[in-house]
Amino acid sequence: MFKITPNPPVDHLAPPAFQLAAERAFAHYALPPADSRSSPNRPHGWEETLVHIYEILQCASVNAYECADNLQGSNRKLALGAVHLIDMAQQHLDSLLDKEPARAD
Repeated sequence: MFKITPNPPVDHLAPPAFQLAAERAFAHYALPPADSRSSPNRPHGWEETLVHIYEILQCASVNAYECADNLQGSNRKLALGAVHLIDMAQQHLDSLLDKEPARAD
């Protein structure tokens, strides 16, 4: 297949120059190395994990409901079905959170 634009010269992506540019960019934006990245807001216990999942489901429910508001016919029914499934999952999480004994940390 004929390409209009040629591949870039390999000399410009030589490891020393590219590594130096990448290190400067990471240093400028204060980004940690790729292997050390982790979520700072990661929950630590079962109850916190369940609450975090519940909050994610709340966001998904709101998004699906807003999407359903802009649809008509069978597509709206499909989006509202997703809202219903998310609400059912939230009810299951509610029952788990109600059964989980409160811990004093």
